[in-house]
Amino acid sequence: MRFIDQDEIELDLPDDWVDTVQAAWAYVESKVVEAEQAIADRAEEKGWGGDELQKKIDVAKSKARKAAISSKGLWSNLSGILAEQSKGKCWYCETNEVRSDNPVDHFRPKGNVAECDEHPGYWWLAFEWKNFRYACTYCNSRRVEVETAGGKQDHFPIFVPPDWNRCAADSNAERPMLLDPIEDGDCKLLTFNDNGEACSVVEDEESEEYKKVNKSIELYHLNHKPTTRERRIIFQKIRSLISNTNKLLEEGVDEKVDAIKSNRKELFRLIRRECKSTKFNTAARLYLMRYKEDNDWVKDILDRA
Repeated sequence: MRFIDQDEIELDLPDDWVDTVQAAWAYVESKVVEAEQAIADRAEEKGWGGDELQKKIDVAKSKARKAAISSKGLWSNLSGILAEQSKGKCWYCETNEVRSDNPVDHFRPKGNVAECDEHPGYWWLAFEWKNFRYACTYCNSRRVEVETAGGKQDHFPIFVPPDWNRCAADSNAERPMLLDPIEDGDCKLLTFNDNGEACSVVEDEESEEYKKVNKSIELYHLNHKPTTRERRIIFQKIRSLISNTNKLLEEGVDEKVDAIKSNRKELFRLIRRECKSTKFNTAARLYLMRYKEDNDWVKDILDRA
């Protein structure tokens, strides 16, 4: 998982973004009013009144709101801007899977909350760009493999208390049980073992940090078997490049020869987040950091990347 600075995103927002959002909400509100009026028009004919009428109005308004929000789908307008922050890589797993449609995930889900049946979803954040996360299909949508299952979908677990915010007026200081790439501290809680598996840097299984990492690994599907295999390949490649380079240096080969320069360049590419042709760069950096204490030339690469 890589840290994303939302201040950089704000700089690239379309000049008319505020007006576009205001127009979208005006449209949504008009559809909600229409739905409420339609129920009211039928109330006398159907004999609806009191609590029954109010319940039907609430249901109609909720359905109309969801349909209107989905029909606007403003989040897709920012997909390119969000993708540019990570060079087209998923903010959660750092893959640039070409088969994925790379949807925009609502960190706080707009339609429902899987962990709370009565929650209406954070519909008031549907067009809030700060709630958008660029995500690959495997992290964002439900997937079931032979050994693993995952996909965030409408999940938004939190540590309680406090409770979930259920409307725009609520001000509970929610504590999400999911790692968030816009939080630098969250990104530092995740590491990777030699098998390419994501795991927690915190060992205390009773701590909130440990539980947060494990829940994120599950829901973002970070240990999807093909994904862990690719990380393991990266670890093996880094180990091989380190060994080969050190062997050449020990033999007295000049560090400016092509073989050593090529190895250093490949290591640089593997950890450099701005490199469009590589993925899982954070995992690669963490693997490479294991060798920095005994190899000044490795530390130099880490410092420059």
